[in-house]
Amino acid sequence: MLTYAIMRLIGLPVPAGWNPPLFSPLLFIAYFFAAVGEELGYTGYATDPMQARYTALTASIIIGLVHAVWHFPSMLSMGMSPGLFLWGGVILAVSFRILTVWIYNNTGKSVFAAILFHAMTNTGRSIFPGSRSAFQLYDGAIGYGLIAITAVIVVLLWGTMLTRFRFAHRADSAG
Repeated sequence: MLTYAIMRLIGLPVPAGWNPPLFSPLLFIAYFFAAVGEELGYTGYATDPMQARYTALTASIIIGLVHAVWHFPSMLSMGMSPGLFLWGGVILAVSFRILTVWIYNNTGKSVFAAILFHAMTNTGRSIFPGSRSAFQLYDGAIGYGLIAITAVIVVLLWGTMLTRFRFAHRADSAG
């Protein structure tokens, strides 16, 4: 919604109204099952061993870069511009993985939560007013930039382990 509001505010050609497609639930189900495969690997298999060796942030960046490379063939086949390749391929993949690991770490290590997040983000882009191509105007810099900003905020507030909110009141502190 924030991406849409910003795009409308700055005058990008996105529709004034939004009529979500009737097949949105089916699209979500398809994205959910696709996310199962990716998240069982990235989150269920790779995240914990990577976090045991590195910080959660470093693990997220490494897995995010692998995630980006995994999607390079499909991005090339779609003929993405270099800017969209950078924003939607690399920056999104790393930012998305940071957010996914943060969700995973803060939901009791729930792979299901990671799968839901993955499916919801893919569905949201696909049913965006004016379709995914409208979401990716300006090489996706607005929507993908907001995701990157969110990832930076999460790191600033939860630290490199992505588990402890830095400003939480501690019951054991004196004062």
